[in-house]
Amino acid sequence: MYSLFRFIALLIFTTSLFTGIVYAQQEDDPDNPRTWKYFKVFARAEDDSIFITAQDDMGIEPKLESYTIVVNLVDGNAQNQFVMLGDESDPSAQRYAWSQLSKKVQDGLINWTGTNKENLNAKRLDYASVFLDVIRQIKIKEFVAPPKRERTIRSTTAYINPYFQLFGGERLGIPLKRSIGFTFGIGNKYSAPFESDLVSVGMNIIGVSINYNTTIDNLNTHTFDPETGDNYPWKQYNNIFSPLRAIELSYVIPLGNFLEVGVLSDIKFGKHTTGSLGPPNIFYENGDSSKPMPNNVLRGTYLNAEFRYPFRMFGSTRTQVYAAYYANEMNIGLITRESRLAGAVFDFRTNITLKKIRNFQILLEVMVSNIGEGFALNSFAFGPSVRLSKTDKGSFGVITAFINARFKLGDFFDEREKK
Repeated sequence: MYSLFRFIALLIFTTSLFTGIVYAQQEDDPDNPRTWKYFKVFARAEDDSIFITAQDDMGIEPKLESYTIVVNLVDGNAQNQFVMLGDESDPSAQRYAWSQLSKKVQDGLINWTGTNKENLNAKRLDYASVFLDVIRQIKIKEFVAPPKRERTIRSTTAYINPYFQLFGGERLGIPLKRSIGFTFGIGNKYSAPFESDLVSVGMNIIGVSINYNTTIDNLNTHTFDPETGDNYPWKQYNNIFSPLRAIELSYVIPLGNFLEVGVLSDIKFGKHTTGSLGPPNIFYENGDSSKPMPNNVLRGTYLNAEFRYPFRMFGSTRTQVYAAYYANEMNIGLITRESRLAGAVFDFRTNITLKKIRNFQILLEVMVSNIGEGFALNSFAFGPSVRLSKTDKGSFGVITAFINARFKLGDFFDEREKK
């Protein structure tokens, strides 16, 4: 019996010791990313040169501007430590030995502390986690930072934009050779879904943008039931009706990407210059014919200007605040793309149109990214877009609420340098 007792005690001691060693290997401090042994990084080449060198170590060609890398160092045996290019749930994700990465990249990944690093070990929860878990992940130092991309501050390359947005926002900009490329957009930069019927295609040449504008009927809609007098959910007021054909020229002053001036002029073709279906229907506030609900129907020539300031917000790839005079209206707003906050990646856009031709209006738009799998992780985003203004009932409220979306069409590495 004594021998059996000693054997059991020895077994318990050995098991405890082994468990303690394994636990010590897996143990990390959730508040210190440098101690994590099993983590994921939403890597961007612009964040640090290690995310370019890592692709060299793994033999990735052509290089990716953004990707996901998973690091697993839990096993104490170095031969079992590995990294994965892509999300673990993606069957096409590629696996590489940890030893395949250079010492510089290994140290860089372990010591990385940005908000794009996520601990994959089970979180330790406490009673305050319900209220503070998200707040604890916010890094105030990344709230506002200078831009990292050279092209965001250059007058000749600021047009470059690999993201196509369904409605409004910045136009898609595809470079042929840095300062020369094509642009395309639906709506203008300041418009919400179904607010403008504009469709624009153009070319950028060393800071000069030349665009041909036309319209798509029903984008801001002529769909109307005269029997019920209702065009819900499209509100055919406080909208912009563009010329059927127009030329738009703009020029970014060559002192940096902060001041753009331009002109918009319609071309007289046919009977109507605001769409083939004719002028929009008129709605009245509370049915009072002396109070028509306004629209901005574009005719003639307009001088435009925009002052903007590019920076980064919460590690975004592109952020800017602006004040713009466009089509005889004043707009103030903020655009941010792929901001990272508490593990979420999102786009945000807000635009305030001051009252002049149309009623005062506020646009609020949030699109959530990192919802795909593997290489599709950041390739698209979608979310609600809401316009607030005076309604035909005379009160301030929602006049349109729709889903907007944007898609990433490629990676543009024109200014990347290895360090």
